[in-house]
Amino acid sequence: MNDHQIITNYIGHAAQLPAEDPRAKRWALQALALASAAELPLLIEEAEGVLGRIEHDTTCTWCAGQPGAEIPIGSFWCTN
Repeated sequence: MNDHQIITNYIGHAAQLPAEDPRAKRWALQALALASAAELPLLIEEAEGVLGRIEHDTTCTWCAGQPGAEIPIGSFWCTN
């Protein structure tokens, strides 16, 4: 696997996990670190987006209190 494939693999897996799963944040951070080291701006942006979704899903006063209310996978915007 090349760098791009490794990074997108981490991002893809992190995006599919619930925010409360510790692997989600770990994999998103790993993707961000690798993308930054490889100087791949699009993948840096994607990893930051996944981290933002994880942050939202764990801190939003509405979403964090409602099981299954996290941001849908296809959107980074809270719909609540």
